[in-house]
Amino acid sequence: MKTAIAEEQFARITAIANAMDQKFISRRVLLKSFADGLEAYKPANDLALQAFVSQHSALKAFFDNISIVDMRGELTANFNSTSAIGRLNLSDREYFRDTVRTGKGVISQPLRNRANGLPQVIMTEPVFDQAGRMVSLITAQINLNEPNFLGELADVKFGKTGYMFITNTEGIVISSPRKSRILKHTDDEGGSNPVTARSLAGFEGTAEGVNRVGVHGLYAFKQLGQTNWIMGAIYPRDEAFAQIETIEQIVWVGLALLATLVGIVSLLLTQRQLLPLALLHQHMLASVGKGTYQPMLERASPDEIGDLQRTFEQLMVQYGEAERRLAENRDHLRSILAHAGDAFVSLDAEGRVTEWNHQAELIFGWKREEVLSKLVDQFIIPPAMRERHAQGMQSFQGTGLGPLVDARVEIEALHRTGRTFPIEISVGALRAGDHFVANAFIRDISERREAAERIAAGERFVRGIADNVPALVSYIDRDEKYTFANAHIMRRHPGETLVGRTVEAVRGPNIYGLIGPWIRRALAGESVTFVNPGSEAVGTADLVYEVSYIPDRGTDGTVNGFYSLSIDITERKRAEEALLASEKRFRSVTDNMPALVSYLDTDERFAFANAAFKDWFGMNPEEMIGKTLREVVGDVVYEPRAPMLARAYAGERVEFDTHRVVDGVPRDVHSIYVPDLGGDGVCQGVFALSLNITSLKNIERELAAQARVDTLTLLPNRLALNEALPKSIARAKRTGSPLALMFLDVDHFKSINDTFGHAVGDQVLVEFARRLRDGVRVTDTVARLAGDEFVVLLESPLDEAGAAQVAQKIVALVGDPLFSFKSLEIRVTTSVGVAFHASFDRDEPGLGEHLMQRADLALYRAKAAGRNGFVLVNSKEQEG
Repeated sequence: MKTAIAEEQFARITAIANAMDQKFISRRVLLKSFADGLEAYKPANDLALQAFVSQHSALKAFFDNISIVDMRGELTANFNSTSAIGRLNLSDREYFRDTVRTGKGVISQPLRNRANGLPQVIMTEPVFDQAGRMVSLITAQINLNEPNFLGELADVKFGKTGYMFITNTEGIVISSPRKSRILKHTDDEGGSNPVTARSLAGFEGTAEGVNRVGVHGLYAFKQLGQTNWIMGAIYPRDEAFAQIETIEQIVWVGLALLATLVGIVSLLLTQRQLLPLALLHQHMLASVGKGTYQPMLERASPDEIGDLQRTFEQLMVQYGEAERRLAENRDHLRSILAHAGDAFVSLDAEGRVTEWNHQAELIFGWKREEVLSKLVDQFIIPPAMRERHAQGMQSFQGTGLGPLVDARVEIEALHRTGRTFPIEISVGALRAGDHFVANAFIRDISERREAAERIAAGERFVRGIADNVPALVSYIDRDEKYTFANAHIMRRHPGETLVGRTVEAVRGPNIYGLIGPWIRRALAGESVTFVNPGSEAVGTADLVYEVSYIPDRGTDGTVNGFYSLSIDITERKRAEEALLASEKRFRSVTDNMPALVSYLDTDERFAFANAAFKDWFGMNPEEMIGKTLREVVGDVVYEPRAPMLARAYAGERVEFDTHRVVDGVPRDVHSIYVPDLGGDGVCQGVFALSLNITSLKNIERELAAQARVDTLTLLPNRLALNEALPKSIARAKRTGSPLALMFLDVDHFKSINDTFGHAVGDQVLVEFARRLRDGVRVTDTVARLAGDEFVVLLESPLDEAGAAQVAQKIVALVGDPLFSFKSLEIRVTTSVGVAFHASFDRDEPGLGEHLMQRADLALYRAKAAGRNGFVLVNSKEQEG
């Protein structure tokens, strides 16, 4: 009877332990489904994440709280309350570090909640993105003080005063009727219990012992498979073996009175006492084969066997309720798995399919009814891998109880069409007695594999670029450690490993002292560029580098590190120094030139201006840099130069002269625009040179005037007449007015020269010219062609009579009075030929020359008529 009672107690505690394992397994499956749903949902922000958590209120039946924690340990969503979001960090919790380290869900050691102080255990489940990277984890709290922790198991009793308790292998109390003992060590209240100490060392089974307060009891211990918990029960010996002790007393008294009679009576009594136990045993055996438990019709006796009957019936009712809830959970789980984003496949010990969800149908092409109860390797395992699969299933079998494997692997799978494709399997196997199950979440990773290959190709491409860029390229993370260095850097550090080492360790304290402030600015989010010398340690002390740090920001704006780009600018620095020296020499030369020297960029802005600008315009050259030509010289000066500047920007060398009055003083400037053409032939700017040629222009104008004036009479000469005649004809055409041209000379001028000499002849010509000017209007032109030949050009005479009147007037002015020279008086006359032209209705090429010929013809006629007179011919008269 003692053995039977002990075995019954161990069977009860084993059943309770298995029920607790099933609770953890079902909770683990729920968390896995919740994590997959969260991965598929992909919330855009923390508000969407909180909304997603709040939608799963059904999880409250299994957990006291559900939270989402990011990879830094920050609480981002919480089922019970949002007040702790952003304020609570769990990165120091052991269960957080274990989950991040292993990539698997864990069950924590019992702990006290920081927010409410309640004793709890935490179940975790990692959340992965499509690339297989862990992005967050789910924490589910189980309150050790709440009734739903053990559920219906909390009501199980062992006798009247016996009770059930839970510790872990470290001796920490997890569940006890005395809530004050939870989270304390079993020995915290003093004394020790050898039986409990044996259970902490790994003992499973029943044993008698005395606890620290002197209670003698029957103990039963069973370790859980899902965690390091020990399910324990104490059944006080006085209650457990009370009936046995009564029987022993009766037997001894009977034997003392009458061995035979008492023996018979004792036998009958024993059989009678054991009859309820035998009936209970038969009823227990009969109940095993039934689907539902039917209570015994016999009323339980008020002894330990009756207590055993009542306890058994209560346990069977609770077991039936647990089976019902398990079936509901199984149906609920199957509904969840049917809509899961991943394929779910469950196998028995022989590798036959027991579950196959809709996503599995989509991935592998086989319908659920086609694969149920059939060996899975015939459907999704390629022939070349089936032997390896069989070996894997054999290794899954293991021995003992609890989880046998929990792994995530990538393999090639077989589609119904015969093609193979890569999949990722998260597989877990569990044995409980003779029951074995292997569950697998499967995901088609073809796209992820292709993406990974593209990323790898991209990384190789980037590495190829970085290694061939003529610069030192690296990446430094937030801890100031190198995570990438291109080939140029590695050649500077042969035989060294840079990745994983800090900048200070690689560069040394001296160089780090120079670049440390720039690193901190880059990690604060600022792009920085600075010049840094080389290092003697790597043989670059004579070099100069231009270093740029570019922050690497994540999608949330956080700086994850920075890119470092170092370019050898030693030659550029030397070139800059040489250029500065050259520019200094150039400015020294240009500043001492009596000319404006400047350079305009493609926006017509001054990039250089010499000191002459201050002398010419009172402008400081430094203040002109960056300003446009229009801003500096104004619209009046700019407008005539704009077309010339456009030609220069088009690639043409341009020279031109301009004239304007500056502060009341005329100024002539000769400007030269030379395009600055690059190697591709594109204009990069314009060199401008402006020379003050006012003096030269004045001389030129004076020479031009002298070339058009007769030096003796100071009248316009033939050149001036040739320039004036076409202009007069053009004006006459424009106004429609007539035009008259007179050809005249001095009568007998050769005789005057022969008689009185050339000096007198010259004086005659001078006086003759004066009288001609007096005889016409200021707007008329009087010119000396050569010798004594003169021309008078009358613009806009009223008619022929008016022209004749002017000719007559000239003849009279020349003839009277006499020409007087000291004591000499000479009578001088003139002959005049007048060509009158009144109509300009038609275009007449060579009209000027024609007028001269007609006037010459008229002069000839005047001379033939006796001289000292005039002859007029009009446009209607023929030359003949």
